[in-house]
Amino acid sequence: MPLLTVRDDTGAEISTEDLLGTQLVLYFYPKDDTWGCTKEATQFREVYEHFRRKGTELVGVSRDSVESHRLFKEKYLIPFRLLADMESQLCDAFGVIVAENVYGKNAIQRSTFLFDPRGKLIRVWPKVTVMGHADEVLKAL
Repeated sequence: MPLLTVRDDTGAEISTEDLLGTQLVLYFYPKDDTWGCTKEATQFREVYEHFRRKGTELVGVSRDSVESHRLFKEKYLIPFRLLADMESQLCDAFGVIVAENVYGKNAIQRSTFLFDPRGKLIRVWPKVTVMGHADEVLKAL
């Protein structure tokens, strides 16, 4: 896992190294409070406790601001951490930016990465389809 630092939905600085120590699902999504991203987040919310019981942490990433993430979490009762990758460090490192002009900039391709507790990449879901994705990831654990 690349070692980078971004802010989470509380404004705290989080290093990717801070995310190690447990199995990790890192999912990238285009924009807070849009139909597909809300569906994906709420589906992960519904099975979040199952992830936790399997010793897995779930973290969402987009280029939205800390404040946008905070409001999104409050509105939809999202229980897991969201990272504000406003400078696109994580997105670039994971290669999830695609050449589509959405919301005034190239878009994040919805993608999910599964890591072991030491940060070794176990599995990738590129070009994610929203419906059923959370259950698909959970079944892979």
